[in-house]
Amino acid sequence: MREYLIFTRPLAGLVIGAVIAVGVAWFASAVYREGNLFAPLVALVLTMGIPFLLYQEQPKRLTYALLTAALFTLLSFLTLVIGGQPTGLTVFGLGLTAIAILVGIDMVLQDFGSRLTISPRFSYSAAAIFLLIAVPLSTRLVVREHQLAVEEDEALIRTVAQNMHPQGNAIVFEQISPVQKEKLKKLVSVRTKGKTYNLADAEVESVVEERTVRRQNRKQNQPAVVSRAQEERMRLILSLQGAKLPDDITLFSRRGPITTSEQRVALDTKNPG
Repeated sequence: MREYLIFTRPLAGLVIGAVIAVGVAWFASAVYREGNLFAPLVALVLTMGIPFLLYQEQPKRLTYALLTAALFTLLSFLTLVIGGQPTGLTVFGLGLTAIAILVGIDMVLQDFGSRLTISPRFSYSAAAIFLLIAVPLSTRLVVREHQLAVEEDEALIRTVAQNMHPQGNAIVFEQISPVQKEKLKKLVSVRTKGKTYNLADAEVESVVEERTVRRQNRKQNQPAVVSRAQEERMRLILSLQGAKLPDDITLFSRRGPITTSEQRVALDTKNPG
């Protein structure tokens, strides 16, 4: 079997390691922004760990771990571009795809009688610069995203808290825009009397509001209609599943395992809507 030595220069290792580190740092901040952190990071670690189980040479293990991380980050970026979410089973599927692509290329080359070997100087320099950049940069980006998330979630909870009321055996959130609905169902929960209810389980009703703009002309007795516009609003109806309506509830938002905002809101149980 013919052996081909690739990735020989340490400088190339530094460049490639730095680029992959930046991509991984972006991935960490992106998944935190979307409200998920644990599953994507577990998938990333598992994806980078598989080459250590498949190969014996340490340089090849290190290099392939970095390359799988790069493919995984690229696939996650493409998923976000097309409107998907790199979370849950999807993110683990992306990890398996990244591994399959890299290992598949290696196996095809071996079938043709070629075996790739990697310079230790390249792999060690790439791994070193990756760790030096990825860890502090990821931490900095996630901290920045956390600060932005706290501001956004606090504003969201303040807004919905002003437009909520009890109704029967449920809590109704009024005047919710489609964008707010997606954030509420993904991030916000209700806690009361030791129980937690996710807004992801709330029933959604669509309300279309029509607004008419009229202009009064002094020469005309009747006002002229200038324009009509329709605006879609949502109602979220959260059932308490048979529990008695409490005097107050706590609205809180979470990004992964981290609580970003929390507000206690009193309910008018004497005059429910």
